[in-house]
Amino acid sequence: MEIFKFASDLPYPEIEVSQNISQSKLLMPSYAGAGGELTAILTYSFQSYTGSKYPDIARTISGIARTEMHHHELLGTTICKLGGYPVMGARTYWNGSFVNYTLDPRKYLQQNIMAEEAAIMNYERTILNLSEESVKMLLERIILDEEIHINIFKELLKIL
Repeated sequence: MEIFKFASDLPYPEIEVSQNISQSKLLMPSYAGAGGELTAILTYSFQSYTGSKYPDIARTISGIARTEMHHHELLGTTICKLGGYPVMGARTYWNGSFVNYTLDPRKYLQQNIMAEEAAIMNYERTILNLSEESVKMLLERIILDEEIHINIFKELLKIL
């Protein structure tokens, strides 16, 4: 099986911001909302754990989950730098019903593509509402990884 890169080679920007609670709140849905990084981490972890019938796919999805964990960390530390409190939830507390528990690899790969596309749209909307340039640059950099994930999921669909 082809070895995939799970993230762009470009560096993530340094976050230099002033305290701005309202800006931190804009990041919460991406950090730990229903369609945010926390949900992606746990969905992809579940898929990797239950994917013993397709070990190459399971390993690949596990690698994507680790990249999403890094995004979660970057967003959480940025929220703190902005003076926010990175709880596991956005407008509502996070819960396990947000995870996609589909077992059919073809279905969950298609759903993962849609989830990544939705995450990109959310990041793009958030960028439009941000005033902190380094935070905008962070979200733009994360989008590059999410685009890579979409391409990987499309490649995985081809081998099923």
